[in-house]
Amino acid sequence: MDRQTFEAEFNVPRGTIQRLERYESLLIEWQERMNLVGPATLGDVWGRHFADSAQITRLVPKGQSWLDIGAGGGFPGMVLAALDWGKMVLVDSIAKKCRFLEAVRDELALRDSATVINGRVEQLPTLGVDVATARAAAPLATLFDWAIRHVRPGGQFVFLKGRRWAEEVDEAEGRFIFDLETHESLTDPEARILVARNLKRL
Repeated sequence: MDRQTFEAEFNVPRGTIQRLERYESLLIEWQERMNLVGPATLGDVWGRHFADSAQITRLVPKGQSWLDIGAGGGFPGMVLAALDWGKMVLVDSIAKKCRFLEAVRDELALRDSATVINGRVEQLPTLGVDVATARAAAPLATLFDWAIRHVRPGGQFVFLKGRRWAEEVDEAEGRFIFDLETHESLTDPEARILVARNLKRL
């Protein structure tokens, strides 16, 4: 997917597209110094990373508070912040990735909507967010384990999962009770977006 297709697919204003263009440049620049994304995906940043993140906007309304676990290169949390979709707390345990996220936040003028924390999500004080999200951070059961105390009652858990998503759901059902919706991914026919609510430990 190229920039024009992304712009049309998500009906994004020109100013936001310019913001994402700068994000793409920073990602390519910093990738030379650290492993933020798979090198083979740099030729399709708008599809593999931006659209993959932005598709969450079709499932969760604007204005929520978010926790992005293992934020890495900022997907999906920093893209959602760039789209003005809510207030994001992006957590990663690797300091150099947090430096990248801070650089993107500052360059894209997102200080009011994106907070970067270098730490382990399981060691943070309870955040009380509306939504927890993650992409490629950990198996579903582990994400539930980390996120459950950070999401307010009535909140939701929205995770981007690859082709093993069904196995991860089966594993999680051995440790948690939850209501689950599965949505096909725009960017990968084998992937799913998992939306869980009413999460409780067994």
